[in-house]
Amino acid sequence: MRRSRFFLTIMAFCVGLGLFRVKYQVMALEKSHREVIKKIAENKESIHVLKAELTHLNDPARLQKLAVTHLGHAALKPSQIMAIHELPKQTTEVKVAVDPIEALMDAVNAVTLQPDTLIAANETSHAAA
Repeated sequence: MRRSRFFLTIMAFCVGLGLFRVKYQVMALEKSHREVIKKIAENKESIHVLKAELTHLNDPARLQKLAVTHLGHAALKPSQIMAIHELPKQTTEVKVAVDPIEALMDAVNAVTLQPDTLIAANETSHAAA
């Protein structure tokens, strides 16, 4: 009888100790859960602010004003319009590059500009206009 009481007492103590430990683990997990929820809310708010800034920065009227101010871009003139057959022909084969900027530069360099062809094309455009 004494042994069973002692065994039950030790067992109750171990179960109590285990419950105490589980309780504090749950409290720590709840605290980290609240922190994660708070960080998610902060990130959602910052995403909202960034979307508003992006909308402002991509405003077409603002971009047009900046293009005119800093790049000297203006409305397209009729003399700048050419037919496709009037454009200079590509004389060399363009290699395919992994970098898109490099590929674009290769394509631009592949087109040989012939000044006499461009002047004649502009004169034709002016006469048609």
